[in-house]
Amino acid sequence: MKSADRILARRYARAFDALSQDSTQAAARFETLQHAAHALRAVQAYMQDPAFSSAEKAAWIEDVLQGDRAVAGFICALVQAKRYYLLDSCVEEVGLLLDERLGRVRAHVQTAFELSDGQKKRVEEALGRFSGKSACVQYQTDPALLGGLRAQIGDVLIDGTLKAKFEKLKQELTK
Repeated sequence: MKSADRILARRYARAFDALSQDSTQAAARFETLQHAAHALRAVQAYMQDPAFSSAEKAAWIEDVLQGDRAVAGFICALVQAKRYYLLDSCVEEVGLLLDERLGRVRAHVQTAFELSDGQKKRVEEALGRFSGKSACVQYQTDPALLGGLRAQIGDVLIDGTLKAKFEKLKQELTK
């Protein structure tokens, strides 16, 4: 995604987030927005077809998404601004803003093997202490790591894998 599109998606997401008065309402609207974006993937061709006007598409969206006027209005605003292609990026950005509201941080952890529930809990606690927020962790296994774990929190990468240690040792020995 282009940098300009990312900036636009963030601006739209902030505007959408500002419609919510509290975290509970923001979470409910985010969930509705996620479901709407997922449902609209089935009609992607229609939404991107220039043969249909923005007004026709907006009317259709308002008719289909009657549950939450804010979500329907937000998607219609994207359509009318000819920026519907940003919807998925906006959903991601709204999710990040909701995480900020709720004091959560997303983390991606890779390990060489599946962790037990106890190990996962310790990893989540450690990442929470590191970030100062509650950690929502997505786990993935990669046998090539040999052992240890690699954690990505935002722009921060913590690499405690055996593979990384062997690479560092190899660099030191070849100097």
